[in-house]
Amino acid sequence: MSNNAKNKKNTSLKEYKILSAHSSFSVREAYSTIRTNLLFAEHSEKCAIFAVCGASENAGKSLSCINIAITFAKIGKNVLIIDSDMRHPSINKALRIKKNTGLSDVLAKLTKDIPIITTDIKNLCILPAGSIPPNPAELLYSNRFDKVLEACSERFDYIFIDTPPLNLVSDAAMLAEKVDGYIFIVRAGSDTRNGVQYAVETITKVNGKIAGFVLNDVNEKNAGYKSTYSGYGRYGKYGYGRYGRYGRYGKYGSSYSSKYDSIEFADKKFTEKEEAKEVKEPKPEQEPEQAKQAPEKEEE
Repeated sequence: MSNNAKNKKNTSLKEYKILSAHSSFSVREAYSTIRTNLLFAEHSEKCAIFAVCGASENAGKSLSCINIAITFAKIGKNVLIIDSDMRHPSINKALRIKKNTGLSDVLAKLTKDIPIITTDIKNLCILPAGSIPPNPAELLYSNRFDKVLEACSERFDYIFIDTPPLNLVSDAAMLAEKVDGYIFIVRAGSDTRNGVQYAVETITKVNGKIAGFVLNDVNEKNAGYKSTYSGYGRYGKYGYGRYGRYGRYGKYGSSYSSKYDSIEFADKKFTEKEEAKEVKEPKPEQEPEQAKQAPEKEEE
């Protein structure tokens, strides 16, 4: 791989706010807290399956799904991300993986093999969304998806399923009987109490279990805590716990701040920067060609 390709990939991860050693302490610690709570959450012994959901379109669920999965991969767990948002897939965009066959193609019986892709992050694989189907909700509710999860459970320790927004489509609710719990992403300053409550009721009506809430896009200036121990004061840029008005819904939580609202927004910014780098120097202006004059007629 060329140096330019490596730099482009590293820039990509940074632009998308993918969790890495270069992420801030507050972000890494917040995700570690989420991981700790999920490790102790009630789930199946064989393979834990969690659906990552949100009430609104720009809650940041896809990015949260990726980063939560990375924290588990870093402690040696074999982790799979399934992009079940077959209407607007974004996991492959964030990880800069070429769009390929995926979940929809398997569920529609267009391919027999499950096209699991290994990422550059150790212990982390993804199952892309695949082609955009006309009936994604029905495909997710099908017995064929049960067989996909069963097959994947043989290979992985944890599976995280990225789902579409609950208040827009019913896809995520179809997974209630298939997952151990829902990780609910709430975007601070954007999601409303009524919107979150409606989404929560959508899950509870189908007997879905909510593993907890993650408060996303927190203003670090207002969300930090002050430690009584001065030695730790400089780390106080994050908080976890009750989440104010959303606290009564969750069993645990952690919060982190993100520069971008969503992967789609980050993709736009990244593309703009890459295109700007490739713009060539403007060519010197050429003098306008003189208008050709018609030959004058000779006088008789």
